Amino acid sequence: MSRPILLAAVLLAATPAVAGAAGPRAASATVCGDQYLLALADPGQIAALSPQAGDRWLSLLADEAAGHPRLRPAAESYVAAGVEVVLADAWSDHKTMALLERFGIRVVRIPLVESFGEVETTTRMVAEALGHPGRGEALNAATRARLAVLRAQAAGAGREALYLRPGGGSAAAGTFVDAVMQANGLANRATADGRRGWTGYDLEQFVMAPPDLLLTSFFDSPDRSLRRAFGAHPAFTARAAATPSVEVPGRTWICSGWILVEAAEALAQGLRRLPALHE
Repeated sequence: MSRPILLAAVLLAATPAVAGAAGPRAASATVCGDQYLLALADPGQIAALSPQAGDRWLSLLADEAAGHPRLRPAAESYVAAGVEVVLADAWSDHKTMALLERFGIRVVRIPLVESFGEVETTTRMVAEALGHPGRGEALNAATRARLAVLRAQAAGAGREALYLRPGGGSAAAGTFVDAVMQANGLANRATADGRRGWTGYDLEQFVMAPPDLLLTSFFDSPDRSLRRAFGAHPAFTARAAATPSVEVPGRTWICSGWILVEAAEALAQGLRRLPALHE
C-alpha cells in the first residue's frame, strides 16, 4: 500500500461518535508530532506544524506538510493561533508545555518507545486527543498488516547486520532499530557483541572486525558537524566500501512513531537488492 493511499484510507476511517466532526484545533511542536498530525487530523484542524515539517531530510511527510502554517514552539504563538491541542515530544521544553497547560491547552507528550506494540499505544493516544480514535485504529491495523507481510517474507533471514550512524552510534536489542531489523528477520551484530540498547562503536573496532552487512542512516544528511567524524574518516569509508550495505532513509525513523513501518519496508527493499547468500 503506497503512503498516499494509506493516509487516505486512515482519514476516511472514523467511529460513529466522531464522524463528520473536525476535532480540536491542533498544532505540532516537533517533527515527530508532524507525522502524527498529518496522518490523523483533518486538514482544517491543523493550526500549525513545526518549523522543520517541510524538511525532506527529517520529515517523511514533507510533501503533505506543504500549505500548512509553521510556528516556532512558543506558548504565545499557540495561544494566539487558538490552538486546543499541542503534540510534543516527551522531552520537549517542559517550561513551555507547562505554561500551555496553564492556559487550558492540552499537551500530548509523544514518548520515545522501542517496540511496535508501544507505537500502537502512542497512536491510539494521539488519535483520541485529535478526536479521531477510529483513524488511530485504522492506522494501527494498516501497520500490522504491512509488518505481517515483511515478517513472512523475512528478507534478512540468515544475515547479521550492524547499524551505524555517521557519529559511530549504533543500536542493539531493546531499541526501535532492532525492532525494525527483527521485522525483516535480521540478526543484530551489536546484540551478538553483548550490547543492549542505544550504543556505539569506535573506529578501530569497526575496522578490525567489520560486520558481514552494514545498515546505515543519516550518512546523506546535509549536516557536516564534528558528530560525523567517525563516518567521514578514511579508514571507515574504505572498510565500508568493501562491506555490503543497506541505507535506510533517516526520515523513516527520525522518531519511534507509526513511520517505523516505512523504515522496515525500506530496509526490506534494500535487502532484496543484495546478492543471494549462496552466490
